[in-house]
Amino acid sequence: MVQYIPAPDPRTLLPPLLACLPTAFASPRPPPALLPLLSPILRQRVQLLSSTSSSTDSWLPLLCWDTSNAEKLPAIIESDLFELHPVSGEIEFKDVERIRYRRLDPETLHAQLVITDLSLVVTYLWCIGDEEGGGTGWRVSELGPSHSTGNGEKFWASSITEADDTVKDNTITVALREAERSGHDGEDATEEDDDQYWAQYDIGLDPDPTKMRSSEPQAPAVGHSRSRATSEANYYAQYARVQPALDSDDPSVQREELTISSLNGDLTTSVASRQISTSDSRLPTLAEPSSQLGEPKIHITHPQPMSSADVSSAVERLEHTAASLAQSERAARQHISSTMKSLFRLARNTGIDRREFERLIKRELETLSMLEGDD
Repeated sequence: MVQYIPAPDPRTLLPPLLACLPTAFASPRPPPALLPLLSPILRQRVQLLSSTSSSTDSWLPLLCWDTSNAEKLPAIIESDLFELHPVSGEIEFKDVERIRYRRLDPETLHAQLVITDLSLVVTYLWCIGDEEGGGTGWRVSELGPSHSTGNGEKFWASSITEADDTVKDNTITVALREAERSGHDGEDATEEDDDQYWAQYDIGLDPDPTKMRSSEPQAPAVGHSRSRATSEANYYAQYARVQPALDSDDPSVQREELTISSLNGDLTTSVASRQISTSDSRLPTLAEPSSQLGEPKIHITHPQPMSSADVSSAVERLEHTAASLAQSERAARQHISSTMKSLFRLARNTGIDRREFERLIKRELETLSMLEGDD
């Protein structure tokens, strides 16, 4: 919901504030009528610092956040510009010709009133729910000399709508800049990861380059005595002698210095065959002599009983299966329970009472028992 924010009325906001400023030379404490006119943050600042300061210090500079500008406020307030009008008894000022607005975020809106004939600039803050200040409205967030308005001129707008559009544009610009920066960082990181990945393919089987054949053909040297056609033919002919970096069968590498590579296609087969041959050699055999008939000897292999390791592994598999079944059963129970709760909530939201819901459930259970009988 968009909240309506009225423009500040100088004739309503400024007279109470201007009437409290000359009292700074009579008392080291701010008057009670001043505090409700201030924003919550500035109100706490004035209350806290004025109570801890000495009796000779004035609370007037506390209304300005900039130290250099705050020192000029007493001289402006003490000048002839703040003389009371003989008839109205108030400090009179001309109409405020310029009111500017600044939106810092969706919850912070400033309005700046420049009082030219009093050499003052008052910055108001739109406060929501300010109980000490009398509710929602404009509150003073800073008071300073008029020459200090030049700083940050480009951040102020001539209307509230323009200030809202400016902060939206700035937000989009900042978001795009951050996205572009993060995109460049991500691209750099991706390129670095890709370089590291592809660099692995350049690693040969032997770290010594003198023992490895180059995996790339060499370009023809500049200034070769042969013709250009012959040089190109020799260059492309080198591809026939290229040794891939991932091919372990390289005749130029000394075999005694190499170990078993996982790149061999028959590595798994060779390992399995060695294990089978080893296990067959351990099995006891029974040979029957048949020298009289001239028949060859027949070796009969007998099955071996299961070892304790095999028994323990079987027990572990059974226990794992039982645990999986128990977990599945528990999950099924939880699913049924949550389904029943969802059905009950659905029935209650549609106007079905508890008795009717129980009657429906019992009827379905009886139907299931009939179906079990048919099976």
